Amino acid sequence: MLKFITIAIIITNMLLLNDDVPVNIMGITFASLILSLFITHKTVRTTIKIILLALSMLLLRLHFKTLLVTECGVSFVLILSALKFWELNEERDHFNMFLILCLAECSVFLLNPTFLVFAFGIVKMMFYFYYILKMRNYDISLLNPKRLILLAAPSIALSLLLFYTFPRFTQGFINTSDMQYIISGASSRFDFKQLGPISLSSEQAFKAYGLEDSKLPFKILYWRTAVLWQLSGQEWSAANSNLKKPEQTLINAPLKYRVEVFDRFKEYLPVLDGTANVESANLPFVSYSDGSFKLRTISRGELTYIANGNYQTRIQDASPLMLRKGLRLKSPRKDEVYKSYFSGEEKQLQDEEKLKELIGIFKKRGFQYSTAPESYASVEDFLLKGSNGYCSHFSAAFVYLARLRGLPARIVTGYLGGEFNPYDNSVIVKELDAHAWVEVYLAEKGWVKVDPTSLVAPERVTMSTEEFNKKLNPYITIFNLKIDRSLFDSATMNNLALWLDSLNSRFNTKIFNFDRDTQLAVLRALTPGNLPVGIIFAFSLILFLLIFWLIFYLYGKKRLHPAQKRYLRFLRKMHSYGLQKDECETISMFKERCLTHIPEQSQFISDEVNRYITAFYK
Repeated sequence: MLKFITIAIIITNMLLLNDDVPVNIMGITFASLILSLFITHKTVRTTIKIILLALSMLLLRLHFKTLLVTECGVSFVLILSALKFWELNEERDHFNMFLILCLAECSVFLLNPTFLVFAFGIVKMMFYFYYILKMRNYDISLLNPKRLILLAAPSIALSLLLFYTFPRFTQGFINTSDMQYIISGASSRFDFKQLGPISLSSEQAFKAYGLEDSKLPFKILYWRTAVLWQLSGQEWSAANSNLKKPEQTLINAPLKYRVEVFDRFKEYLPVLDGTANVESANLPFVSYSDGSFKLRTISRGELTYIANGNYQTRIQDASPLMLRKGLRLKSPRKDEVYKSYFSGEEKQLQDEEKLKELIGIFKKRGFQYSTAPESYASVEDFLLKGSNGYCSHFSAAFVYLARLRGLPARIVTGYLGGEFNPYDNSVIVKELDAHAWVEVYLAEKGWVKVDPTSLVAPERVTMSTEEFNKKLNPYITIFNLKIDRSLFDSATMNNLALWLDSLNSRFNTKIFNFDRDTQLAVLRALTPGNLPVGIIFAFSLILFLLIFWLIFYLYGKKRLHPAQKRYLRFLRKMHSYGLQKDECETISMFKERCLTHIPEQSQFISDEVNRYITAFYK
């Protein structure tokens, strides 16, 4: 039974680390588990284990350029747990396996720092510990709730003391699957050939607090991150490094909100579409005249900041440099594209008329929305040969055509949508909300937002992203079996998910993202006067050690049966009458002697002796 429990825990950890550990590492882990069930010869087992370990180290070395040290360590612990599974024969193997699985749980939590993963890990380890005790024939009944509480309370207190005293260094690890964030602000440049199927993960990207009274339509809320200007070969990039925003153009706007970024770091800070300003942040940032806010350095710390802005308003001014960048188009095939889209002589039109004409041409082209489009080598290939794509394809194509028509244009990346969570008054924005749209400069109005995706698939904008994706893919396919997604949709399930999200958010904020500044503030608040924190910690540590010693001393003493305790009290009372039981004397003989010397206590003596005999001899 213990082997089945062990293999179930290892496979569960593999599933939890699916997005963070390379597929071939997962394959080695799974192969190790399968081979251990069939190979019994000791020498062969040892040889294969060495080969698997060597292969794993080689794979980790090959992935080291894209993996952080954390991911390498977690991968190694996962493989080690699978190889240790080969040795579950003796009691010490069971205990060693328990320690390795505890290390694995810590590793899983490092890369998936959520309340559910934390709680589930504790449950798994307690369940595993229970079966180790059962395998070793320990008396499980001794682990009663009272004892567990008395033993666990000092441990928890000591852990919290250490946690809130020593600086944190494990927060904010960056995961390896950054390619799916190319569109969503994790990178300021992307290769058109790499615009494969976008990630439809429901994992949170960030949360915004303070918009619950704004009456904004969260489903069609645009969050800008980066502005992409230049096309160089097959690559778009954010070329705004020399476009710092003058301080006097920052506008204090009525909407004020706090943003909390989850998990990975974005290079550009998400802010509401429109006139925006980042007032303060816990990490240094740079603001640009195109409305972007970029971190000065990429850090592993937690990112939170205060922003304000008017929704759906634009900064009207544009420098000559911005307009030149918005018209730049270095492409040897632009004449071919122009002839394909614009026929006849170019009419003398105002900017708004040009934009209206371009929107009509784009609609008639017959593009189709797809979450798994074909692979295109360049924007020109998509414009000339493509038929299906998604937001990034449409935005790149629209900007290309706008520049051909003499309209300065730029791609804006960020997010579209959001779901309000009433349990913590937050707006939840997820990875699947990643989006790209366009801004076109009109002489009369300044920069105007245009969403080419709405021209191709208007429901992508008016519906929530999750609803739209369910409409595109109404079934979940498991082993060629199609299951209707609507079976999992219910108000109760959605409310439960929102409640768990709020719980997880509080866990992240109060526990996992407990930073050094908050730590020092808490310690100073608890420290009397100007007494150094180090002295308080030293005395506290000594006090907890004494509490540990006292608990283990008291519970280490031999436990007596209640009848045995009563019998000892009886002997002490007889001793007070000058009667002491001899070693060679039976309890019945001692009873007769007591009755002879103190007949007035005959009833008491008979009751106590009979009770003792009944408890131990019947």
